[in-house]
Amino acid sequence: MLISSWDDVVKRFPTLGEQADRPEVDAVREYLESGGIIKVADGKDFRIVYPTKKMIDERIAALRKQKAYYLKQIQKLRTLEREFIPLRLAFDPLYIRHQLKLVADREYREAFKRLGFSWAHFLDPKTRKIIAQFMEDRDYRSRVLQALEESPVYRSRKFGSISDAQRNTRKELITRKVDLLQKQVERIERQMTVLNLLKRWM
Repeated sequence: MLISSWDDVVKRFPTLGEQADRPEVDAVREYLESGGIIKVADGKDFRIVYPTKKMIDERIAALRKQKAYYLKQIQKLRTLEREFIPLRLAFDPLYIRHQLKLVADREYREAFKRLGFSWAHFLDPKTRKIIAQFMEDRDYRSRVLQALEESPVYRSRKFGSISDAQRNTRKELITRKVDLLQKQVERIERQMTVLNLLKRWM
């Protein structure tokens, strides 16, 4: 007998409807409500003959591989922010020159600290131009720092907001992707649990 809904199960096997709180019974309901179809053996006892145990084991194996893939993607995303960007900057000519100048030029080191830039600003084409000129032109450094001191609004609009906004957006995108993949993992884990519980009826 083919069964495609939980109502059919309750009609055919009323006692199961009274035991819906049992995990293996709830698994049958959840499997059917997710679009699954089962075939039960003839007789009074509830025994699943389709899908077969082999089919369920194959499906669980496929889900396990899918879960492993998602977990690997989550791991990559979580390490992206702290590993990918610094690695990229390690080969960036402007960033390398900046690091050397920080060591060799005390005046520049103190001026750059007052500027309030972080490594993220080296990734922004607009602020890269500012940094390059700030690095090479002492008079420009003085003018910029004076403008920052006299106008905090100028500072927030002209400098920090651009790259910080991009960095925050990047983090938000990564977080959303991780959350989405984590939900996929949880969904797969639940599917595997349901399938394993179904085998108790075979």
